[in-house]
Amino acid sequence: MSEIHIRPFMEKDRPSLAAFKLSEQQQIYSSLPVDVLDDAIEDPDRTPCVVLNGKDGIIGFFVLHKHYQHEGYATPHEVVYIRSLSINEAFQGRGYGTKVAMSLPLFVQEHFSNFDHLYLVVDAENQGAWNLYERAGFAHTATKEDGPIGKERLYYLDLDQKYVHNIKLKKDESVASPDIKVDIILNQRKSIGHIDGVINGEVLHISHLYVAEAERNRGVASSALRQLGTFLRRVLPDVKQLVVYTDDARDRVRLFERVGFVRLEDEGGKKRLMKYINY
Repeated sequence: MSEIHIRPFMEKDRPSLAAFKLSEQQQIYSSLPVDVLDDAIEDPDRTPCVVLNGKDGIIGFFVLHKHYQHEGYATPHEVVYIRSLSINEAFQGRGYGTKVAMSLPLFVQEHFSNFDHLYLVVDAENQGAWNLYERAGFAHTATKEDGPIGKERLYYLDLDQKYVHNIKLKKDESVASPDIKVDIILNQRKSIGHIDGVINGEVLHISHLYVAEAERNRGVASSALRQLGTFLRRVLPDVKQLVVYTDDARDRVRLFERVGFVRLEDEGGKKRLMKYINY
């Protein structure tokens, strides 16, 4: 898979977008670019964008919509929504969707520097889509029961923080259950930290989060925690909750709250936080 480049739509892109294809099933979840392009061009609050790779040209499309308010959700005015994101059918299955989702925070930060809130809505049946958004750091914040085709999920990402896209998680197979160690790998080769825990039924109790000193303050810890839910759904599908106890400073609590953990009642003199990862 080659590298991708994201930029705003240019008129010269129109023929490629006219040839853009999605299956009938995929069109249930996302519109074809030509069906939303002109409306986006005519609206000053909407910015149509294309995704390119070096060899094949345009392989993806989406619209960034400022101040949008999706029916049924109360979101801030200074917000950007991602809408109609899709990858051309001919280039699906190559990891481009994940790569686009990982690249969105920096792209939006660069082009909408006055906005701190990024949202998107995904149909609940489209598990592949919300898996990759969670892997990219989006937090599931609400579920609407009566969307156009059934349940839909609202996802949120705080743009006022750092994101690290070139890290992956890998389970240390030398650690025996119920203990677990998940290595944080940089650039597919270098271990820069790990997340340790103990599995108790459907709950993974996080006991330790370590990031190498040289990589601290770069957003590695929060980026790894954002990916953890999707990673565990793949390798440990029976785990449904994450729990962490901490007596650290407020900054430590905020780290977990920023990635979707909810503060519960303190227990044993420690702060207790929880996050559902399997729905």
